[in-house]
Amino acid sequence: MSLLAMAITLLFGGLVGVVSGLVGVGGGIVMVPFLYLLFAHPEWSGINVPPAHHAVVAHATSLLVIVPTALAGVLVYQRSRLVAWRVALPMVGTAMLAAIVGVQVAVRLPAEALKAGFGAFLIASGLNLLNASRRDGAADGDPGKGWALALVGGLFIGFITSLLGVGGGIVAIPILIYLVRLDMKKVAATSLGIVVFSALVGALTYVLTGWGHPDLPPGSAGYIFLPAGLVLLPGAVLTVRVGVYINKRLNARALKILFGLVFLLVGLRLFLENMRAALG
Repeated sequence: MSLLAMAITLLFGGLVGVVSGLVGVGGGIVMVPFLYLLFAHPEWSGINVPPAHHAVVAHATSLLVIVPTALAGVLVYQRSRLVAWRVALPMVGTAMLAAIVGVQVAVRLPAEALKAGFGAFLIASGLNLLNASRRDGAADGDPGKGWALALVGGLFIGFITSLLGVGGGIVAIPILIYLVRLDMKKVAATSLGIVVFSALVGALTYVLTGWGHPDLPPGSAGYIFLPAGLVLLPGAVLTVRVGVYINKRLNARALKILFGLVFLLVGLRLFLENMRAALG
């Protein structure tokens, strides 16, 4: 990894932390596209990952950073009692199981398909949240009669966590809003609570699945490229408090609009680029 790439990656880690605390998705929505870019340009990054493994290595490396970043955000939110653990805990168990399955699917898909799928889901989530911003805020949720929905939601969160390397927040946020009907001010905090566990299991599974793979670059632990992950980590953890601070001062409608725009813009770019590549 070149010095230039290390410097850019270190600075970018700060943005990851802000987005993680603000949006409640672990920062993967910005980190994964950045890692795509880093791996696609070995001439200045000094990182030689075979193109067929770009997406998997990016997703795995993203999860490495997401775990401590999300944990830092959860600890800050917990002080304000914004993490709805009654909602999060039933979803965690199924999320961890599904995360293992997601890794096995990811390592068998073409890189372009993974990237296009990443973009498509961001587009759908962004449109849903922008539409939600036109309605009144949701009531505070309690699993109560919705335990089955919470458990099924956990499956989707865990699967997307490991498949796309985004922590699962892009799934958790719509589920917490539409199915659980959680108070919008608690959505980001509770999402991060689920993300910590699903991302941890996903990262460990990527390590075990890719261990000893001959095509991966030096410094890899399975499919995780440690040099990039460890350089991203300090900025991400240190700046997550900034995102939490901003989150607490925005109203529910502003949060929905913010989430929606971020998902939509990043998703459109990734989907269009990789669909063209997949279609030749």
